[in-house]
Amino acid sequence: MASSDKVLEIKETVDPGKKLGIIALLLSVFCVPLLGVVVGVFAYLKSRAHGHSNLFAILAIIINLIYTVLLLLFLSGIFYVSKSALEQRKQEEALEALTLQQQREERAQGNIDTDRIAEELQAKLEMFRETHGAYPSYGQLLSERGPLALSEEQREVLVNTATPRSTRVGFQACVASNGVGSGAILRPGSGNPPLIAGNCNNMAARRE
Repeated sequence: MASSDKVLEIKETVDPGKKLGIIALLLSVFCVPLLGVVVGVFAYLKSRAHGHSNLFAILAIIINLIYTVLLLLFLSGIFYVSKSALEQRKQEEALEALTLQQQREERAQGNIDTDRIAEELQAKLEMFRETHGAYPSYGQLLSERGPLALSEEQREVLVNTATPRSTRVGFQACVASNGVGSGAILRPGSGNPPLIAGNCNNMAARRE
């Protein structure tokens, strides 16, 4: 009888939630805080029901709660940044659409700033040379895609001629003796002096 009482007493001194408390603590190490909190609380209640405090479970609950708060703050930050970026993108698209609409209306009324467009095209030509090592022909410029692609307004206004109308920008490609594009001349229809990209000193090397 005394032997069975001793065994029962030993069983009662064993903390049934200790292993679960250790597991909950390990979950914090493996970055599973939500599950760690649940397991930690369960381990603590199980130990408390048998008269134990279970330090492992308490530590697991505290650490996993801290990790959970940090995780929620991190996810909230990502959500806020993503939402802000999406709203900014929508605003930019709306502004771009409005700008295009205004440009279409101006072109329909004949109010086209050919000097501005010529300057934009000159910058585009320089970007083309930096990317491809030579200046483009008229066809190459029109067929370009990606960052170097012409806008809708630029495509409509640019023409392959040395004598453009008042609402157009004339384009003349210049080629070196080896046949490689050495530059281009842009003539705004406003009648202002032409803009030159690259080297077009050799008059014989110009082509329309």
